[in-house]
Amino acid sequence: MILQGRHIAVRFMTFQGRKARWRAFGSMGLTLRQGLNAPGLIFGKMLGSGAGNGFSIWPDWGTYAWFTVWDSQDAAAVFFDQDPMIVDLRTYAAQEYGWDAIPLRGHGSWNGKSPFLFPEHPETPKGSVAVLTRASIRRRQALRFWWNVPSASRGVKDHPGLHFSKGVGEYPLIEQATLSLWRSAEDLDAFAYQSRQHAPMVKKTRRYQWYKEEMFVRMEVTRVFGEIP
Repeated sequence: MILQGRHIAVRFMTFQGRKARWRAFGSMGLTLRQGLNAPGLIFGKMLGSGAGNGFSIWPDWGTYAWFTVWDSQDAAAVFFDQDPMIVDLRTYAAQEYGWDAIPLRGHGSWNGKSPFLFPEHPETPKGSVAVLTRASIRRRQALRFWWNVPSASRGVKDHPGLHFSKGVGEYPLIEQATLSLWRSAEDLDAFAYQSRQHAPMVKKTRRYQWYKEEMFVRMEVTRVFGEIP
């Protein structure tokens, strides 16, 4: 199922203190039950995150993310400026940051949907690029997957071209995604095709068939919001 979506909006909010974190956790639970709804929204998820840089079995109760796809940049702007839940959470948030982007290329699906319209011949961006990698992990492979995550995550974190990376997801351990921001397409390619840590994970993914559903999307960043850590 391919849906026409050409504008991606990614946002993170961080929360400090028990009251603020409980408020964010409650909103996450509500969106899991009801989903996100707004004019112009093609696809959207509110996501929790893992401790540290996100590659952990332990939750980060203070960081939440939104990955959304829209039919226009204006629709995204209205949602993040006026949506009652976003406005409420913003009053509790300690920090807010993220980026807008357009999809360049990718494959796979998320809950059976592929909410992107990719250009036939994408040009190499001159500025920053971002990546979404998402997977639904087979339950019988979860232990093996998480056993291999620490070494792979160190390879990502230490790469000089990486600006930001955070592991996020809908449900702990079995519904996982990573949102990363790279200084250039060349830096991302160097990691994807030359990293000694990345190649073994790709081979193991194919060998053990960890995922029952997966998605990869590369996007050109058009605007950055806030102070990205």
